[in-house]
Amino acid sequence: MKLFVRETGNPKGPVVVLLHAFPMSGAMWEPQVKALEDYRVLIPDLRGFGGTKLEAPWLIEHAAADVLESFSGKAAFVGLSMGGYVALQIAATAPDRVTGLVLCDTRAEADANENKAKRAAAIDFVRNSGVEAFLGPFLKDAVHNQAATASLKAVAMKSSPDAVMAALSALAARPDATPHLGKIMARTAIFVGSYDKITPLPLSEAMKNRIAGAELHLIPDAGHFSNAENPAVFNDRLVSFLKRL
Repeated sequence: MKLFVRETGNPKGPVVVLLHAFPMSGAMWEPQVKALEDYRVLIPDLRGFGGTKLEAPWLIEHAAADVLESFSGKAAFVGLSMGGYVALQIAATAPDRVTGLVLCDTRAEADANENKAKRAAAIDFVRNSGVEAFLGPFLKDAVHNQAATASLKAVAMKSSPDAVMAALSALAARPDATPHLGKIMARTAIFVGSYDKITPLPLSEAMKNRIAGAELHLIPDAGHFSNAENPAVFNDRLVSFLKRL
């Protein structure tokens, strides 16, 4: 389906696609816009988020296809958390479209049954109590640098309950990307916040060990939203990696 895609930077520069986390929109990438001004930056809103309408139910496979349909040619894909799942799906299904891969605060494994049950409980909670009540404990657990909480909450609060519930279902149903990691040929960097509780360092180390030549960058003083919690270090590492593609 057609996604709302914000475009910034140099129209003639190398293409970089920024894929947002749950339950955010592309607006979560604002701290990266200035740093990437030499690139043609595409920032899509996935189904139900930001400027893209909701078509539910949807799967990570749908999100990857949506992103690929939203532009032509090749790109470096940068995905954080849910965006990382989408980036991994793109790398598995359309490797010829991928010039580079940056996997941030994400994992390759599918949800275990225990996590699927937690997603189901979260759907019920959002249905009964709303997005704001859900965001309180979610962000408290996800964010280490509390200075970033207000801006992240402002982005997430624009997400409707229906969009959040549909995304939770998609996250629970996502495929296991682990078997595809060894087939990734594009240069890959993995970023993880040093205090990320949701996708902690061992999960990033596991991906690094399976992707040939992958590099791992620990983002200090950051939790699950490393791009917003420590943008100075995140941007420095990101631009350095993109320059080497």
